[in-house]
Amino acid sequence: MEQQTFTDVIELIFGKLQVRYGAAWLRQWDGVDMNLVKSDWGSELVGFANNLEPLRYALRHLPERCPNVGQFRAIANGCPLPQFKQLAAPATDPAVVAEQLARQTEIRKAITPREDGKEWARRIVARLKNGDTSISRYAAMSARMALGMEAKL
Repeated sequence: MEQQTFTDVIELIFGKLQVRYGAAWLRQWDGVDMNLVKSDWGSELVGFANNLEPLRYALRHLPERCPNVGQFRAIANGCPLPQFKQLAAPATDPAVVAEQLARQTEIRKAITPREDGKEWARRIVARLKNGDTSISRYAAMSARMALGMEAKL
């Protein structure tokens, strides 16, 4: 089946309104080029081109008197939002939950700061005591200062 263009949609709307309101519908456009009227309606309703449900709603809720395009658009804008059923939560595997909790606990321990935050300095001083010569003088001095082993500058 061919996809409808929005021009076809406007034609269908006009057909429905003509059937509903008869001569009164046609009289209100007396002396006006109907193609211009349809073009105006198309430009005013183009915001509904990707979702025609509000236009269907407007056609199901027409007033007793012929609407103009602004009134028709207002009716369409009154279309209630669709109601969606909430899906049930997926079943959880207790083993997977336990594994994830254990991982989070490990991560939390890894990112939790040490009690005094000076473990880095203790590691550097321990390396110095073990004869590690790859530590810069600045790093060694900073570690000793952090631990109160050397006066701060």
